Amino acid sequence: MRKLLWVLFAAGTLAGCKKDPAPAPAREETGVAADKDSKEASAEDFQELDDGKPYVLTQAKLDAYVGYQRKVLDAYAAMNKALQDAKARVDSGKDVADLSASMKAIESKAESESRARREAGLTELDVNRIGALVTDVITQRHMSAMLDLSGELKKLEEMRARLNPEQQKELAPQIDTMRKRVEETEKLVGVRKVHGDANVDLVLTREQELMLNYQDMLRSFGAKSQ
Repeated sequence: MRKLLWVLFAAGTLAGCKKDPAPAPAREETGVAADKDSKEASAEDFQELDDGKPYVLTQAKLDAYVGYQRKVLDAYAAMNKALQDAKARVDSGKDVADLSASMKAIESKAESESRARREAGLTELDVNRIGALVTDVITQRHMSAMLDLSGELKKLEEMRARLNPEQQKELAPQIDTMRKRVEETEKLVGVRKVHGDANVDLVLTREQELMLNYQDMLRSFGAKSQ
C-alpha cells in the first residue's frame, strides 16, 4: 500500500502540475569554431529565438538531429575517456602537469560537436529547439516506463475490489486521480501543450533511436537508465 501511495504522488509530480516551457539547451561553446558559426548564422535565425514563436519540426530536421545527437554522444565519450586517461597518468605520478591534454580533449569534443551540427545541416537554433522538444518527450516517456503507472493503477484497482464498500468509496477518488494522470502521461498532454501535437507526434516516429541515445547519455553520466 505504501508503494502505491508513493506512485500516486509520483504520478501527480510527473504529469499533474502545469508544465512551463522547457528552457532551450545551452548553446554550443566551441571557441573559435563557435565564433565562426555565429558569423555564418543569418539574422533571421536569431530573430526566431523568440520562445513565443512555435518551432516547426520537419522529418528531415528530425532525422538529421538523431544522427547529430549520436555523434555528440560519441564525442562526449571520447572526451571522457581522454580525461580519465589524463587523470590516471597524474594519479600514477607519470605526468603531474597534464592540463594541456585535458584542455585538448575538451576542445576536441567541442569541435566535433560543432562539426557534427554543420554536417547535419542544422543551425544552432535547430539544435536548441529540437533538443528541448526531444528532451521533454523522451524524458517523460522514460519516466513513465520506469514508474509503470499503468501497472500500479491495475494493482490499485485489484486491491479496491477486495475491500468492503465503505473502503472502496474512500479509495475511489485516488484511483480516479491516478487514472487521469496515467492518461495524461501516456498521451504526453503537458508536452503537447508546450510543443504542439505535430511536433510531438513526429518525435515519436524516432522514439526508439532517441530513447537509446537518452539511455546512453544517462549511462555516460553514471545514472541508471532503467
